[in-house]
Amino acid sequence: MDKALVVAQCQEGKTDTLKDGLALAAALNMAPKVYAYTHAYFSGAEYYNPRLAGAAKQTLTQQRHDEVAAHLGELGQGDTPLETLWCKRLHEHAIDCAAKEGYSLIIKGIEGAEAPEPNDWHLIRHTRTPLMLLTNNPLARGRCVLMAVDLGAQSEDKQLLNRLVLSHGKQLAEALGLPLHLACVVRVPTILRDMDLVAPQEILKAAHDKYQHILQQTGLPAEQIHLVTGSPELCLYQLSSSLKAKYLVLGARKREGLFGAMIGSTAEAIVHRVRCNLLILPPDEQWLL
Repeated sequence: MDKALVVAQCQEGKTDTLKDGLALAAALNMAPKVYAYTHAYFSGAEYYNPRLAGAAKQTLTQQRHDEVAAHLGELGQGDTPLETLWCKRLHEHAIDCAAKEGYSLIIKGIEGAEAPEPNDWHLIRHTRTPLMLLTNNPLARGRCVLMAVDLGAQSEDKQLLNRLVLSHGKQLAEALGLPLHLACVVRVPTILRDMDLVAPQEILKAAHDKYQHILQQTGLPAEQIHLVTGSPELCLYQLSSSLKAKYLVLGARKREGLFGAMIGSTAEAIVHRVRCNLLILPPDEQWLL
């Protein structure tokens, strides 16, 4: 059986990651393990005395463990494995642990897409395991699964991401009993569109004719396939909102260095806008279903 690493929400978090994450793991037939992270900066005597700092860490870690264990008990999930860690960089442990321990999915809550935590950015950018970001936004209580692919993909990584998105999107929709939709964004430079140098309808028609055989292979009816023009992050936000999507499935390429910091990826750009749960897939063939 596949395994899911569920990150317990922070104490002040509004997204009930345990309830929603464990339900999702059960629907996907995955064995969950909960990881509760805690960390604090000390001042006063604890700052200057290592012995007092160690005692404070132990006390806070135990308190965190008891809180999460109590919540699991309230949910009727008291037998779910739980590990509590003193950890400043949550993303580093979660990414390494998922890779070393053979987890097939990381599940974490995201508190407000307008201002994601640094840990969320690092997880999106560096994860080597499929990552599910859950939100408490009311719009996330939607009614479909939306997949996003790049039909014009030329690189091997992007083509692999397309296959991953299609396979995981279908699995998610079947497991949750939700209809499946496909989004295909045809990029059009904003300056060309604003200067009326291109006609969106002509671009869409040409794209439909060019990729018709690929779209037919998805097995989806025409009304569940959406070709749109524009910037991916804006188009996917608008489409997911109009469809009332509960989940958005998309791939994310790992970018490093200054280029990665400046450019980022579609997944990073869209997290600011989208109001549904996000399933982000890294380009690795081991995740093909």
